[in-house]
Amino acid sequence: MRGLMQDMPLSIPLILRRAMSIGAEMTITSAESARLDRRTWAEVGDRSLRLASALDTLKVSPEATVASFAWNGHRHLELYYGVPCSGRVLHAINVRLHGDVVEYVVRHADDEAIFIDASLTPTLAPLRDRLPVRTFVVMEDGGEIDPAFADDPRYEDLVAAHEPAEPVEVDENDAASICFTSGTTGNPKAVVYSHRSVVLHAMGELMVDGHAIRRGDTVLPLTPMFHVNCWGLPYAAGLAPASLVFAGADTSPAAAASLISQTRPTVLAGIPTFWVQMNDVFSSGDYDLSSVERILCGGAEAPPALIQKYTDRGIHFFHAWGMTEMSPSGTANWIPANSENVEHGAKQGIAAPTVELRLMVDGDTEAPWDGETVGEVEARGPWVAAAYYEPDDDANEERFNDGWLCTGDVGRMYPDGTLEIVDRTKDLVKSGGEWISSVELERALASHPAVLESAVVAVPHERWGERPAALVVLTRPGAADADELKEFLSTKGASWQVPDLVEFVEALPKTGVGKIDKRRLRDEIVPRLADQS
Repeated sequence: MRGLMQDMPLSIPLILRRAMSIGAEMTITSAESARLDRRTWAEVGDRSLRLASALDTLKVSPEATVASFAWNGHRHLELYYGVPCSGRVLHAINVRLHGDVVEYVVRHADDEAIFIDASLTPTLAPLRDRLPVRTFVVMEDGGEIDPAFADDPRYEDLVAAHEPAEPVEVDENDAASICFTSGTTGNPKAVVYSHRSVVLHAMGELMVDGHAIRRGDTVLPLTPMFHVNCWGLPYAAGLAPASLVFAGADTSPAAAASLISQTRPTVLAGIPTFWVQMNDVFSSGDYDLSSVERILCGGAEAPPALIQKYTDRGIHFFHAWGMTEMSPSGTANWIPANSENVEHGAKQGIAAPTVELRLMVDGDTEAPWDGETVGEVEARGPWVAAAYYEPDDDANEERFNDGWLCTGDVGRMYPDGTLEIVDRTKDLVKSGGEWISSVELERALASHPAVLESAVVAVPHERWGERPAALVVLTRPGAADADELKEFLSTKGASWQVPDLVEFVEALPKTGVGKIDKRRLRDEIVPRLADQS
């Protein structure tokens, strides 16, 4: 016997219809050129469907890939909805990538058109002739337009000249968007999300144990829209529905604090580095940040000491783990406001509903959930990638195991299903046959009051094979010395785990999405440190 339920495709048009009806009067606020642009979901939805019509006029092929090269803002949101509602595929390009990598991802995704913020035209101008793209469209965000784009169509003219299209009836398993991984070895890998996976992921973000986005929230994503579909928040906000605030190009602590005080968001989202930088403005009392109820944090390990600073302010803190291949939600863990034992609760949490996790040892043995055994985390679920799109290496053989994604993260599972990430496989330090977790050392360093940020890397050693070295950014010059930090770490773990080298730096290199760039540290810093060891 088969069920007698309606067969309604899970597609992005479904989300847009809900946002335009139930959320019609909720607002989308964008920071642009020292002003705030405010529109309703009804207006943004109408413009998204006008954009869908314009893509036909521009002769962009049905089912083609359409790229964005843009900051967070309402026009980018209109691409998030208009492109997939037209049956095409959105590719949000990371605007911080090196030019050669931009060229690679554009060619790999086979982008037919690129919609670019005016303020970013100088960035793309040197690459324009290298990109096999038929059409460029300039989005007027208040920035100066580079002469190389002087004759290209303007976004506002296109939207104004077209009537709203009817969304294309897509199969829920059709591609909706494509994102490229960052921080990998070799070229970036292409992950293709389906309409179905986007909708299910958005539903997961509405769950109370997920991102807990609810109707009437105002969400300010400080993670860029070119990073894993902005963590899916533009779609979760449409489905709730909730209001959105976009910060544009300037996400400096002062600019973000000013935007918060003006727009009163209830939910903020960003990587740990951002919350390190925002701590001072929260402490200063110079801005009214009282609207903030919840912080969503992911993309890297958030040290318990950092989480504690925000929960002590009466803010609920969401600590998550995931990756581009997981849309990105893998696990969820809410640390309530005013928690007394953050250290105990600051693990990565339990798997999101419909996501399954397992630990594998030596590639083929499943490890027990005993809170002690360490193995590589593997994942599967309806919003987890089944394969990369046409990789130029053996990644599909290396990263997928009998229907499971091999995440490259090492962790331990507790009997109640809680995941604790220990490290990335490539960031572990193997010293004298024993494994040392760089994450655990960084977590311990973060609890020292003089440490702002740190990164621990493996340095080759003649006797021990590898030894840990710590690169540390202090809260102020001279706030601590190397011996003091080594002594502090010796109280947090075994003496043989304490880094041989502690070097102070003004800043740590970051990836295009703001994470500490361990790959660059390994390539550029480790050879020099090895000479000192």
